[in-house]
This record gives sequence, C-alpha cells and structure tokens, in this order.
Amino acid sequence: MEIKVNNTFFTGKFLLHLPSVDSTNTYAKSLIAKSSPIDGTVILADEQFAGRGQSGNVWQSEAGKNLTFSIIYQTSFLLATEQFYLNMAVSLGIWSMVNSQLSIEKNKELTTHDSQLTTKIKWPNDIYVNDQKIAGILIENTISGMHLKQSVIGVGLNVNQEQFPDGINATSLKEELLVQSDLSVVLNDLLVAIEKYFLLLKERKFERLKTEYIESLYRYNEVSAFAKNGIFFDGKIIGVDALGNLQIETENGILPFGFKEISFVI
Repeated sequence: MEIKVNNTFFTGKFLLHLPSVDSTNTYAKSLIAKSSPIDGTVILADEQFAGRGQSGNVWQSEAGKNLTFSIIYQTSFLLATEQFYLNMAVSLGIWSMVNSQLSIEKNKELTTHDSQLTTKIKWPNDIYVNDQKIAGILIENTISGMHLKQSVIGVGLNVNQEQFPDGINATSLKEELLVQSDLSVVLNDLLVAIEKYFLLLKERKFERLKTEYIESLYRYNEVSAFAKNGIFFDGKIIGVDALGNLQIETENGILPFGFKEISFVI
C-alpha cells in the first residue's frame, strides 16, 4: 500500500509505514524518547500484534484490512486539566469522517440497511454505527508541570474486515457499505478530519467542541439502561463535566461517572 498524505497542513506529512509492530502507540512513545519527532508525525502499521485500547483492553484487527496508526501531536498549549478537550477533538474528527462516508454511500443506496445508519461517539471515545463499534481511540499524554507536552493518539478504524471474533460487537465500512475501500484514501480523509478538529482545539474553541461532542454522544438525552458493579439502572445522558466524567440523570439526581465506573447495556 503506497501512502501519500494530501490536503493536510502538517498531520501525516512525515509518515512512517511499518509492515508489523507490537503497538503503534508504543512505537511512537519510543520514537519520542529517542528523538524529537515533528508535530503531526504518523506511525502507520499494516498489522499490530499487541494493539491496545483503553485501560489495557486489546484492540483486535485483521492484518492489512484496517487502519491502525498513531499521531504524535505537540500539545503544550493545553493545561493538564484541559486534556479531555483533546479527546473531544479527536473523537469528533473520526466521527465526522465515518459519518460522512456512510451518509454519502447511503445516498447511493449501497448500504446493508434499509433504516438510517446512525454514527455516534460512545463515551468516552469509541465510534459506533448503530449499536456496533467501528473505531477506537487510545490517547496517551506526557505532562510537564501544569501543561501537556506531547500526545500520542492511537486510532483503529475497521475498514475492510468482514469477520470478527465471537463476542466482539463490531462492524466495518465494508460491512455497512458492501464495497471495499482504498485504505490510503480513507487514511487521507481521516487525517484531514482529525486535523480540522485539532486546529479548533489549538484555537481554544472549547465550547464548540463540547457542544458538538455532547450532541454526537451515543444515547444522548435518551432513557437507557446502564450497569455499575453489577447493578442495573435507567438513566439519561445529559452531558460531560470539565474532567470528562459522564453526567447521567437518574432517579437519584444527576450523577457523574468516570471511565470504567459504568457500562452501557447494549
């Protein structure tokens, strides 16, 4: 796969393409430790044999079928307390690109569904099509004093994979569109979209990012079932707080939940 990134200002202008690696995030962090990679450097791998998701979860991806890459961004313009806005920006970039792809092809009547395809951000940063995961994000920040220093943004997008292991609730662009996508074209579109929202972040358009992020959340403002410590309850997502905690309206009032404190019942 020949890769050349077009239409971005700086993201992916230096791109390191690897046939196989344990984890693109691990490789990117090693690169940072040994050198000073330029802002927007991308590490792309055809295969990850130890890909990681949030909280040590394993990211499973069929070799050569999907996109697995990491972006190194300089993020010293953000306070450590503002790091969730980076999560919002990256999530919105990926969400907007996937949503655009599915909307365009839906108009061509190529999709597998007669009903509307709904693309949402499942808090904090999984991308879902209807009730299935199509992309995941792992952000690892380096902090210096009160500010971030650098951020490694790991992205996995299911593109042409058609079969997933048992128990994995996943889909791909091909599963939804019934056509194979050119990985280099999808990567270009994805990097353009991520950079667009990253530049909004640099401009400190925090309220715009927060508004778009909340409005794009999976099950936002819907009464849904959740679970905490094996106990099920109904609630309605109404937003996120400054630290990124999910705010859910319950019969006991509005309660904040941190990552891994709560799970969606799907």
